[in-house]
Amino acid sequence: MSTLSIALIIVIATVCIPLIFILINGKSRKKKNKALLNFFMEEGSKQGLSFSSQEILRSKIIGLDAAKQMLLVFDFNNDGNLRCIDMSEVKTCSVEKNHDSIVIGTEKQAKAESHLRSIDLKFIFKNGADPVSVSFYDSSINSIYEMAELESKAKTWEVLLSKMLFNELKVRV
Repeated sequence: MSTLSIALIIVIATVCIPLIFILINGKSRKKKNKALLNFFMEEGSKQGLSFSSQEILRSKIIGLDAAKQMLLVFDFNNDGNLRCIDMSEVKTCSVEKNHDSIVIGTEKQAKAESHLRSIDLKFIFKNGADPVSVSFYDSSINSIYEMAELESKAKTWEVLLSKMLFNELKVRV
């Protein structure tokens, strides 16, 4: 065999083998997401919910039934924790960024720098119950490259849910 054909075989093997593993991983991730979404929809149906909006994040699924003003949050990293939030009981809904301090540099020239730990959608209730946070970005789970997209999604949900709270206030007045 010529050197050129051997080089071609090595290049093809180097490119094709990782590509095959990437495709297999993508299919298994889609299958997992589909199964989790089906479970989420079934649980929503059991509670009489029909979702007008939903969001699939890396570690959770969020669904809103606007007619019944109920938000269902399924956190599958936390033992399949399902939380149903009645929006009529919510006083405020806001995006909250949590930061940590990281010390960088040497002992002599140590400098504290702020590091974004998480971006959460925080719900404060009218009845004084403990606030609930739904994490959109968590630095231990998500990549820093996902931060802008997930912050945008959190703000979109904040606007959507805040409009629901605002409309309820308008009706009461």
